[in-house]
Amino acid sequence: MKKLLFATMATTILTTACSASASGDSDVLRVGIDLKFYPFMYLDDKGGPAGFEVDISNAFGEYIGKEIEIVNTDFSMLIPALDIGDIDIIISDMSAKPDREEKADFSMPYRYSKTLALVNKDFATEHNINSSMSEEEFFNIEGMIFAGLTGTIAASVPQEFGAQVVEYPEIASALIEVTRGTAHALIGANTIYGDHAANPNTTIVYDKITQASGSCFAVKKGDSELLNQANDFIESMYADGGFYEQAGTKYDKLIADFVQNDELGLEYIIYPNN
Repeated sequence: MKKLLFATMATTILTTACSASASGDSDVLRVGIDLKFYPFMYLDDKGGPAGFEVDISNAFGEYIGKEIEIVNTDFSMLIPALDIGDIDIIISDMSAKPDREEKADFSMPYRYSKTLALVNKDFATEHNINSSMSEEEFFNIEGMIFAGLTGTIAASVPQEFGAQVVEYPEIASALIEVTRGTAHALIGANTIYGDHAANPNTTIVYDKITQASGSCFAVKKGDSELLNQANDFIESMYADGGFYEQAGTKYDKLIADFVQNDELGLEYIIYPNN
């Protein structure tokens, strides 16, 4: 079994994209992941990388015969880190948006995300926000402020509707503003369910946004060899006996708990329109 490494900086447990040391060993593949999103990518009780994307990264390393080094990198810094060579590949729930495709090459999707909104509970009650409200009505509520996360759908989706967005550099600050009510909503993907579970008394989930996205591996522009390996691996994940068939036992209940629906499991995030 290939070894899973975790990049560190000095004596601390975390690293940023700018400080991650590039490995000169061609047998090591440096994977950029933002480890803030349980159960998909996070730090476990011992401070090590864990979760769905980490397991996928490790399986990819096995597939191509390389050790994996997880480089914990803020989401907004992943493509810059790839561009300057601090990481070799991104496996961090990243969709292939046009602006990103100018700077990196993207694989086929390996999982899919609904677009959801975490809404301040008091604001939702005041404006009667519920599952019967259309997305047009939702994004056009007068005075609504969205907490945006730089470089993500948290900012881009409400902006597409002409809504007011206040951008923050990282997710924790945006979440705090929504729970306090100084911002009213945060747009995100499946991780919104977890954010609500952590703040059930101050938030609700609005789930009628029609936009959905596929998450891809991203490699440096022009790295066709690694891109082809990524696509071949992703195809193998869906095959009989592949990664997803094996991972169901581990992740079905985790996903069901995460989306708060016992009828859903791993298939909810690996197939579109589920």
